[in-house]
Amino acid sequence: MIRVRVKYFAYIRSLVNNKREEEIELNDQSTILELIRVLARKYGKTFIESIFKDTRNNILRDNVILLHNGQSINNLEMPLRDGDTISFLPFLGGG
Repeated sequence: MIRVRVKYFAYIRSLVNNKREEEIELNDQSTILELIRVLARKYGKTFIESIFKDTRNNILRDNVILLHNGQSINNLEMPLRDGDTISFLPFLGGG
């Protein structure tokens, strides 16, 4: 088993009972997509629909950014390791 720290920012916090962060325990060979599925089971339909624009094809919404240990990622099949940090941020634009 591995432990992953998950951080939530801005409106995404409201989807997870206003938590700033939490630790999630996963199987050794888990990916980011599997982590999202665990969170979806924990927080429900509103969470998953706010993260994915297409749940069948696992396509993230354009306004959601995922960071893996501080680096932006697109690959949801990326394997996770013990101690990794995954952050869910909304895309903020402006000018």
